[in-house]
Amino acid sequence: MTHSDSPSDCLDRARMHDRLASSTDDPAARQMHQAMAAEFRRRAGLSADSAMPMPPQRGPIIEMQVPVG
Repeated sequence: MTHSDSPSDCLDRARMHDRLASSTDDPAARQMHQAMAAEFRRRAGLSADSAMPMPPQRGPIIEMQVPVG
C-alpha cells in the first residue's frame, strides 16, 4: 500500500477490493480483500496532513568527520 494516494484513488481501490472479495470462493482471499477495502476506505477518510506527517527539518541526522592523520 502506498501513503501518497488521493482520497479518490483510495476509494477506487476499496471498490476494486470489494469486487474481488465478492467474486472469489476462497474464504481467506475474501477476508483479505475485505480487510484491504476497509483499510483503503479508512485512508480515504484521513486528511492529507494526518495521513503521513512529515518530520520537522532540523538539519542532518548524522554528521560524518574524516579523521586527519
